[in-house]
Amino acid sequence: MFRKQLARKSALVPAALIFLSLALLGLDSPAQQPLNPQILIPGDVPELRPAPAPGPAMSSTGDLDRPIPLAASRDGGAKVVLVDAESTLKEQTSGDALDEKHEQVASQLRVAMLQEEAEKAAATEGEATAPKANESEVDLLKQIDVIIAQQKAATATLQDIRVASEELKLQLGKLADDRLDEPPPYSVMMLDELRDSIKSLKLRSESLQASILAARNAVEQGRRIVDEKKQALRQQRETSPNAELNLAELDVQLSEEILVLRRQELAVEEANEGVRVLQLAIDEKKVAIIGDRVTFEKETLDSYISELDTRESELKRKAETLQIDLNLSERRWLAARQEVDSTPSPGQELLERVDALKTNQQTIQLELSVVNQRLQRLPMVRTAWERRYLVATGQASHEERRKWLDETIKQTDELARERRGREVKINELRATLANVNAKIDALNGGNEEVKRWLETKQAALNKQTEVLTGSFLAIDSATRVLQRLQVQIEGERGRTFAEWAADAWSSAKRIWNYELVEVDDTFVTVGKVVSSVLFIFFGFFAARYISSLLGRRLPKLGVDEAGASVIETLSFYFLMVAFALAALRYANVPLTVFTFLGGAIAIGVGFGSQNILNNFISGLILMAERPIKVGDLILVDDVYGNVNKIGARSTQIRTGENLDIIVPNSKFLENNVTNLTRRDDRLRTSILVGVAYGSPLEDVVRLLEQAAEQANDVQERPKPMVWFNDFGDNSLIFQVHFWIKARTVTQMRKIETDVRLNIDRFFRENDIVIAFPQRDLHIQSPRPIELRLTSDGDLGSLRAAS
Repeated sequence: MFRKQLARKSALVPAALIFLSLALLGLDSPAQQPLNPQILIPGDVPELRPAPAPGPAMSSTGDLDRPIPLAASRDGGAKVVLVDAESTLKEQTSGDALDEKHEQVASQLRVAMLQEEAEKAAATEGEATAPKANESEVDLLKQIDVIIAQQKAATATLQDIRVASEELKLQLGKLADDRLDEPPPYSVMMLDELRDSIKSLKLRSESLQASILAARNAVEQGRRIVDEKKQALRQQRETSPNAELNLAELDVQLSEEILVLRRQELAVEEANEGVRVLQLAIDEKKVAIIGDRVTFEKETLDSYISELDTRESELKRKAETLQIDLNLSERRWLAARQEVDSTPSPGQELLERVDALKTNQQTIQLELSVVNQRLQRLPMVRTAWERRYLVATGQASHEERRKWLDETIKQTDELARERRGREVKINELRATLANVNAKIDALNGGNEEVKRWLETKQAALNKQTEVLTGSFLAIDSATRVLQRLQVQIEGERGRTFAEWAADAWSSAKRIWNYELVEVDDTFVTVGKVVSSVLFIFFGFFAARYISSLLGRRLPKLGVDEAGASVIETLSFYFLMVAFALAALRYANVPLTVFTFLGGAIAIGVGFGSQNILNNFISGLILMAERPIKVGDLILVDDVYGNVNKIGARSTQIRTGENLDIIVPNSKFLENNVTNLTRRDDRLRTSILVGVAYGSPLEDVVRLLEQAAEQANDVQERPKPMVWFNDFGDNSLIFQVHFWIKARTVTQMRKIETDVRLNIDRFFRENDIVIAFPQRDLHIQSPRPIELRLTSDGDLGSLRAAS
């Protein structure tokens, strides 16, 4: 019992020392006096807003704190304006403020660590387990201390960027008078460096924009976290003890410091974008100032050629060394392979050894291949530099420049394909490397020999990836040289109109001779296709003119109108087919080019175009068989009309009312059609007439025959005939038949009208009544009907009574 009391008293001594230290430092207990969170609460986070109308990126006298417009996105969306995130941080992240925060956190950390040591000492004396609150407090304070250190680094970085920005502004201001420090003329190497810098800065814009947006999202997320933790802290103030409340306050303070750091990172990214815009403006201004005052000295060319020669010698020595290493590696692999073949059941370590040696051999072979490709590329680069010199000094003719431009474009495309192929190879190597890493992890301290060979293979695969990645630099370097030559050729000034015309003609010839497809060792070019289409186009008008000419001339030679129309239509189709075949022959397009489309065309014709083909073939049959012809008077669907035109798909019929009816050709073959004038234009028609009962019938027959005979255009032979058809309800029905000669409905109706007028006139002259409906009324009654005569007075009284 005495020992426990002594231990309890000894545990109180460190606590007394802690409070004494706090008193000496002028501080209260951490639970009573936490850090004031108000000094760390950041201001409102600025937001992204749409940019105003495009203007200059940055003036030479502008301030870094101004909003800096980002480049427009590729999809043409709205621009993004950077909002200065550093203006609200200057007070919180100044050197004095950061030192003060660091000092305060360091003091709290020392106190917390002393409390933690005191609790651990009390726990070692056998008392109850000490609470973990102090450990959590120490961890939070350490994290806050680290964040403050990062804030100091961010402040220093931002200050360096500000200094660099001020220097760039001064440089841009010096360029306002369109003069450089160096006197002209300027070297072509200087122009190349400026153009490379401009290209790099423009490419960097996209990555910086993405970084700014990511930093913006991080700020927004940090702000939400701060709000959530503050809300949780307000809820804990009423229920939680002081120890837990102190931890919650420290957690809020940590999230606030992280938010300040995120805002600093946003400010750094925005400042970097400002520096990029300034540097881009400076480089573009320098390029504009240099202009035509660039010279390509022979010494510059000789210097670069000498450098290429030195590089070629180094690559050749490296290739020789790699070839020796490759031979040695191949011998080692063959020896290991023979050992595997001679061993009845080789172990895993032997198999992995063979595989690793083979991979090592492939690595050396790949490196040798890359070196040889660089050697093969050097003459191309040397030629490009020589051509640049000739173009710059005006020693290259226009034809040579145009030819060089075509070669340069092809070489650039080949380098781009080579680069893409190596990217694919790198992806394959990464997949293989992942498998090897998985095998190494699966061993888990197993067979060390197998692990050693797997690690050897792993190193070889890493080497291959490194070689391919390094080859990108050489490819990009050669591509830049070719692009500079291309820009120099395309951007040359002072070309004459004749040279421009020659370029245009050369481009047109390239397009004209562009090969679309190869069929039977024959290339179908754009020119052949265009010439064939034009030939067919003009052939259409020629065929229509010739066929129309035949249609007009044949009737004058004795051919009837219907036959001339058929010949005109068939000749048009024949000429169109002839012109189409002649066009293909003219353009040297083989007919076999259409064979591979035969199946698809047959299916399309069979399903989608069967009605069109049916009508077309029906039209050909109508023209050949001629059941109807142009000018015939036909009856279709109870409508009389004359055939006006027999086309490829349909036939045009014109009625007596001058209406055109378009009838598909297949209908004339599938349905009954009445052709009134198929053989000749003689028609027999008839008129019905009814006369009253009691009329002299012999006179009626005579007068009807006379009315038909005396009518105009009624044929004398055969003579008109009259038929006594029936005893009707109201009349005696007669029908007069007579023959006429008519080609149209109008002619037929006119003759019938004349006959009817004659009948009416003759009947009136002979007192013969044309009957009309009459009715007799019969009344049946069981008794006689009473009749009575009345006077007018009686009739009036009856009406009044009713």
